[in-house]
Amino acid sequence: MPSIATRISQLTGEVALAVFTRAKELEKEGRSIIHLELGEPDFHAAAPVVDALRAAVANGRDRYVATRGIAPLRSAIADYLKRTRKLDVAPDQVLVAPGCKMALALTMMALIEPGDEVLYPDPSFPIYPSFTRSL
Repeated sequence: MPSIATRISQLTGEVALAVFTRAKELEKEGRSIIHLELGEPDFHAAAPVVDALRAAVANGRDRYVATRGIAPLRSAIADYLKRTRKLDVAPDQVLVAPGCKMALALTMMALIEPGDEVLYPDPSFPIYPSFTRSL
């Protein structure tokens, strides 16, 4: 059986999940908790968003999409970047990722070579140094 790549040993657990678990335990004890650990908002989606989601699912739009993202969304992002940041980005240069961690991991794998210096903000998400060590 093939062995697991050594870089896996450089990855650390996601501390935010441990904090979330502990916070949920405290909530069960009646404590009021403001969740900052996972990046989830403390409110539910607005009714128009829920209605649009419900309609999309009812119309069969609940399947995987193109790996780079839905074309109209990529065009809208390119337009937004041009309008707000004065960046001339073509829609085919836009990638919509399924989350920040995935986007960060793919970007780092594409741009960073072994031995490169990597700077990241501190405080930061616990996964930043973990990703950096694993490259």
